[in-house]
Amino acid sequence: MELAQAHALTLPLTAAEHDQVKRAAATAGRSVEEFVRAAVLDAAADPFLAALEQAVDTVAARLAADRIQHDYAD
Repeated sequence: MELAQAHALTLPLTAAEHDQVKRAAATAGRSVEEFVRAAVLDAAADPFLAALEQAVDTVAARLAADRIQHDYAD
């Protein structure tokens, strides 16, 4: 990821959401920053997400292969 795009990872949280993250981080024995970093990286490496991306590629390839092309000469 380009450093210029890193700011996209910082999203504002409501006070209730921030408290929820702080409680979850404390329960996990991590700082909020460590907890959020781990959560973001885990989500990015999610095998279900990878499978969805592969499915999109597979469907797109099959649609392209199934298109009937007519090359009629005039």
